[in-house]
Amino acid sequence: MIERAAMDPNFDVDKLERLVAMQEASQQRSADQLFNAALSKAEAEMSVISTNANNPQTKSRYATFARLDGEIRPVYTGHGFGIQFNTEPMGEPNMIRVVGMLSNGMAQRRFQVDMPIVTRGIRGQDMMTRTHATMSAISYGKRALEIMMFNLAIGDDDDGNRAGGSYRPQAPAPAPRSMDELTDPHTGEVVDHVDPFRLEMHEGQTWADFIEPLQRYLKHCRSIAEWDEWRLLNQDLLLKLKETKPQLFRLFEKNIEAKHEELTK
Repeated sequence: MIERAAMDPNFDVDKLERLVAMQEASQQRSADQLFNAALSKAEAEMSVISTNANNPQTKSRYATFARLDGEIRPVYTGHGFGIQFNTEPMGEPNMIRVVGMLSNGMAQRRFQVDMPIVTRGIRGQDMMTRTHATMSAISYGKRALEIMMFNLAIGDDDDGNRAGGSYRPQAPAPAPRSMDELTDPHTGEVVDHVDPFRLEMHEGQTWADFIEPLQRYLKHCRSIAEWDEWRLLNQDLLLKLKETKPQLFRLFEKNIEAKHEELTK
């Protein structure tokens, strides 16, 4: 009808514009209905996501973005959805806006979350560089957006009944078992490098909770300057370890001796 009206020189232009607007509105409603129906089906196949990482600052557990997306991606892509992430600058220098677009080819929805760029720990100590803090904020933001997009619940393991029913999710990222593997202390994801920061010990933790990660970080140092920065940031706990557990301190020093010699050659 619109095509015929457009070819008629006597047809009222205002009426034509209204017809076009009505058709576009009808198409948009249909696209939204299909989008909502597909989203509802996808959500129905997504179960509780179990946690797989610890936050040393708050002493709480959470699911990393890699864990979360790894479990739900086969479900949402199976229903025709795709996600695009981006960032936008904000007026505040220590904030970043993370944006996610959820689309199924017919309609799309925008989600956003404003994330702080945190370089200091709860007690005010230097924790990471601004670059590292920015990437950490983006990772947390992407995780938060996927939770909002699909109304996800994060909790304890549900005995293997994961998203997708018969779908077998990826196994949780294992905690480092050797000095050959590093995990980001804030996202829990396996990384190649961690910038120096001050470790903390909380009530209920043992010296192993301090020594083991510090040894791992020191053995992955790329320069003697980085080595010295790790030692300087953690000198208070190292001095306490030396005073209260001298044998344990000597074992710690022996374990990292070879790496120190390598860096000072």
